[in-house]
Amino acid sequence: MQKKLVLCVVSMMISACSDMEMTGRNEPHMQTPPQMLAQTAEPELPPPPPVVNYREATLTNLSLNNTGNQLVIKPGQSIQAKLDYDFHCVKCNQTSNSQIIVGLANRSAQACIYDGGSRAQGTANFELKVPAKPGKYEVRFRILQATDCTEALKAGWGADNSPSRETTIGNIIASKKADNINAT
Repeated sequence: MQKKLVLCVVSMMISACSDMEMTGRNEPHMQTPPQMLAQTAEPELPPPPPVVNYREATLTNLSLNNTGNQLVIKPGQSIQAKLDYDFHCVKCNQTSNSQIIVGLANRSAQACIYDGGSRAQGTANFELKVPAKPGKYEVRFRILQATDCTEALKAGWGADNSPSRETTIGNIIASKKADNINAT
């Protein structure tokens, strides 16, 4: 066992030495393999699907500032959004209104895109406010029943009860480096 450990350590040292180069001052300098550089880069959000079907609703054609369902924008900006929805809730209480609300995961609900009965389809225009802090934000939706949109947004969600990942319909990257073309 000890012999294998020594061989393993020697093998690792030889491997590391082959990755070293001289810096010109006769000092070794460790090179970082490209695959290791790629692993240390910040992971991108996976692109959301163009059609999100979750429980009673199907949302399609999300457009953030007329650029599709992904957007890079400066922090603190507002986004004009549009999407199509198809809603059919068989189990919903027929005497209560149904709502579809939209917002940012682990942040807040920001817009009510539907307020009505248990079946509907249409197009919704709404606005989202990007946080002032740079970062990656997922656009998600939630279905609930409440008296009206105001009550639905109050019920909304917070960091602890954010809608699940299956309801992700878009991605926003807030970056100080975003060009002004994307900002509105």
